[in-house]
Amino acid sequence: MKKILSSAAIALCTVSLAGCSMFYPNWGATELPTTTPSSSASVSESPTPSETPTQSASATPSPTAKIDADVQILDASADATAGTITVIAQVNNVTETGGSCVALVKDAGVTKTYAAVSAESNAASTQCFPITIPLNGLASGTAAVQVSYSSGTAVGKSNFFAVTIP
Repeated sequence: MKKILSSAAIALCTVSLAGCSMFYPNWGATELPTTTPSSSASVSESPTPSETPTQSASATPSPTAKIDADVQILDASADATAGTITVIAQVNNVTETGGSCVALVKDAGVTKTYAAVSAESNAASTQCFPITIPLNGLASGTAAVQVSYSSGTAVGKSNFFAVTIP
């Protein structure tokens, strides 16, 4: 009797757990879902006979407005041994890959712009790759660093961040 009950319990557990795979809609998916709807999922409505079609005022598409990116410098520090300033920045309100970050340094009345680095998406923001700025040509004292971000969907600048140059 105990063998029959234990066999029945095992069979019941196996059947109930096998049904769980039907409730998970992406079983075996290899890509993350996207937020952009696919063209096959769109629904189109045809006008009813009483409606008259309207024409758009402009034949050319209007450019889409870019999001005002909230750029924040997390750290900027000078390393006299390496001869560089390293800047770490992120964009708080955008999560995307493909944008670029550019550093601007104001030092003793001189403003210098440094080459762009790539940016990539992380869990909740967009992280700029570390920006390395050579100390050559920068005077000792306090300099101000600003990072600007630009992508197809967003653009913005950080506040200035003070860095002590040795």
